[in-house]
Amino acid sequence: MKTNALEFKETRAYLFLTALVICGLAASLITAPKIVHVGINFPFSNIVFSIFTYPIVDCICELWGKPIARQTVWIGLVSQVLFCVLIQLSILAPPAQQWLHQGEYQIILSTGINVVIASLVAFAISQIFDIYVYQKLKEKSLGKQLWLRSNLSTYLGQTIDSILFINIVFYNSNQKMNLILGSITIKIILSFLMTPIVYLIIHSLNRYLDNHTLAFKMEGELHHA
Repeated sequence: MKTNALEFKETRAYLFLTALVICGLAASLITAPKIVHVGINFPFSNIVFSIFTYPIVDCICELWGKPIARQTVWIGLVSQVLFCVLIQLSILAPPAQQWLHQGEYQIILSTGINVVIASLVAFAISQIFDIYVYQKLKEKSLGKQLWLRSNLSTYLGQTIDSILFINIVFYNSNQKMNLILGSITIKIILSFLMTPIVYLIIHSLNRYLDNHTLAFKMEGELHHA
């Protein structure tokens, strides 16, 4: 009975984190074309990515390992494609005569094919690289220095993501290099600020799951070594 209860709690915890990733990916598709200026120029989707994708996938990798983290990436990619298809179908559906906002609706929700391709390619490649680096650093450090592997893997992954995404979406823009530099800068800042949140999530879920996670098991092995 206790095992079943633990499995239920573990499933619920994993689904919650995966839902955050899916939410972040869906929001990034809509917010990607919006360029904001806060001292530097960058797509608003950078904020979404830095909060809801990389740190969360790192938490999943820490708690359940690389295979589950990769599974989350593929779930995220499929959900992103499905979200895009549903949005396009809603745009193509004939509007009622009394509904006069089809033009505005289409402008706001239309996502260019280049944005979709860029988002999928950049996310897949950068996240797989992020998970690989994270796991390697975890093995090298014997489970210690969570802050180092979380930040370093995220910095490298998000740099790849920014270069790929902006080169595909803004390939004709003369501001492309500024956008790449601004994008990388804001992601590094936000990733650094997310470090305490990553610690909080992992610590809280370790307690919630009665320490039945890879993170706790590795910590226990270190204490007994």
